[in-house]
Amino acid sequence: FVASLGQPALEGAMLAVDQVNAAGGINGKKVSLVNLNTESDNTKTVSAARRLASQEKVLGIIGPSSSGSNFVIVDTIERARIPMIGIGATRGIVLPSEKRRYTFLAPLTDVVVQSVMLQDMRKRGISKIAILHSDVAFGTSARDTLEKLVGDYGISIVASEVFGNGDTDMTPQLTKIRGTDAQATVLWATGPGLAIATKNHRALGIDSPLYLTHAANDFNYLRLAGDAANGILLPSSKIYVTDALPADDPQKPVLEKFVADYRAKYGKLPATFAGNGYDAAMMLMNAIRTAGEDPAAVRDALEATRDYVGVTAVYTYGPQDHFGAKADSVQMLTVRAGEFGLADGAN
Repeated sequence: FVASLGQPALEGAMLAVDQVNAAGGINGKKVSLVNLNTESDNTKTVSAARRLASQEKVLGIIGPSSSGSNFVIVDTIERARIPMIGIGATRGIVLPSEKRRYTFLAPLTDVVVQSVMLQDMRKRGISKIAILHSDVAFGTSARDTLEKLVGDYGISIVASEVFGNGDTDMTPQLTKIRGTDAQATVLWATGPGLAIATKNHRALGIDSPLYLTHAANDFNYLRLAGDAANGILLPSSKIYVTDALPADDPQKPVLEKFVADYRAKYGKLPATFAGNGYDAAMMLMNAIRTAGEDPAAVRDALEATRDYVGVTAVYTYGPQDHFGAKADSVQMLTVRAGEFGLADGAN
């Protein structure tokens, strides 16, 4: 399933490179994209990062699509002093900022999406929630972040359950949650576990709202979860609701063009992760165009990025902010008849 994150991100990055090269490249030079498949293996991920830095002599790296894989190479990236825009969505990848000077993020981060999700809960009168998360970095980090944020919204966590990333049944954990006074359940993971837990939740007859991580805004999740996905709530980028955006939304024309170009190249609609890869590649190439072929100068140019209108978000980086994406780039979605759409009451 992690491949369903990584492959769209790669396709988005390749589309960006193709477009830049078709327009003449960067300062008259064609851009070469070196793709190394790490297979979500930590050892292979570290080896790939070292190869890109020492053998390929790249000017910048678009990081892997899982938070765990980003975590295992950030020290390598910092030692090599080569800028990386990671595709993992956990803020901790780029923290603390004084030690992660060369590492940036392209996706919507856990704090950004959770803040929008908690605002939605508050509007719905929800004050007590349960969380069910996976035991990998993406899940545990999100749990920690949620625990820190809920108090600001008048919400408390009354149950916290965990499952193994490869588990095939979360009924026991959800049965415990059903026995609490939680008014909603938050499900945070990647992979098939998202669909399995969604089905388990429905099978147990839990009728309170089910909120999912933004990692579920993927066609693969819809396929695996089937009818059980109908009615879920999740924070997401705007890519699936482009037509519903107001005309003055700065991302609307960017999204319309990206969806059309991606469909023309690959013959399918883009998943949200494709936007992450596209944005990361474009921002990296923009920085190279500005700074030239010195990785340290490219890093500085990335950090100076202001109000870049991308597919996933509008980005502004700074010395203390390598997250980039802002909350107004997030929409609350639901699933109706197997398709993503704006949630009731969404802006």
